[in-house]
Amino acid sequence: MNDTTIENILFRAPRPVVPPDLLRKIQAEIALPAGRSPGKTIEWQNPLRRWFPALAFGVLMLSCAIMAAVQANWSTNLKRQNEALRAATAALPQLREQHAALGQAQAQQDELVQLRKDNEEMHQLQTEAAQLRSLPGQIQRLQNENRRLSATPATNTNAVTAATFFDEAQQQAERIQCVNNLKQLGLAVRIWAGDNGDKYPTSMGVMSNEISMVKVLVCPSDKSRLSSISPSWGDFQDDLSSYQFLAQPDDMTYPECITAKCPIHHNYLLADGSVQQINPEKYREVKRDGRLYLEPVQSGATWRDAIVQPIK
Repeated sequence: MNDTTIENILFRAPRPVVPPDLLRKIQAEIALPAGRSPGKTIEWQNPLRRWFPALAFGVLMLSCAIMAAVQANWSTNLKRQNEALRAATAALPQLREQHAALGQAQAQQDELVQLRKDNEEMHQLQTEAAQLRSLPGQIQRLQNENRRLSATPATNTNAVTAATFFDEAQQQAERIQCVNNLKQLGLAVRIWAGDNGDKYPTSMGVMSNEISMVKVLVCPSDKSRLSSISPSWGDFQDDLSSYQFLAQPDDMTYPECITAKCPIHHNYLLADGSVQQINPEKYREVKRDGRLYLEPVQSGATWRDAIVQPIK
């Protein structure tokens, strides 16, 4: 069966009969909206409820604009600070150079002040040395006078007293000369330390540029060494000196330790550059942390109580 046959059958088919109550059923199923009664009032609505979404969006946009402005202000301030820091950093090498130059100038000033002090002390020592050089001549004149007086008639007691007096004067002069030698040695040690990083030398032979004569390192009462020592530094050794040199490199931080001593006169050179004449009956040497110090024999006293005569 084809489409043409089907169309012919449908064309010849009888017309269907409409049910009598079809219109009524369709009308009954139609539901129309209820109309407003003329007596009922219209409720009032708040306009904010209608504009609230728009207002909320506007507030949000305004907040975003304010935040963007604040961030832009912060960014501008940060850029300015960054530029200021860059400018300061650019001048930093120059400031470092100026600081280094200032530190070097300050160090040179301190060194100059120290050199002036050392120079004044050296002049003072030279003056004392000149005075001490004149002592042997005075002693010789006194001895000649003593011999002349001894040749005249006098009692034996007076002659013995005069001889003892001159012997004591000679010993006192030699003790003073020994103190002067130790002071020159202490000054040479400090000058040498100033040129070598504040470290003390451990040998007297390395201070040939700071000590004027080898004779300074021999006690005037040590006659055997005084007559045999060579004036040349090339032949000098520490065992040729009358003084025991006990210095250690870091003695500058221990000012009261013993740097050198004279076993003949019991004169002591301390690390602070001072020289002390000590009574051997009232002191003793003690060793602490590898260094020698002076300590009084009497309990409760300080070691300075045993000093016979402090030499400044």
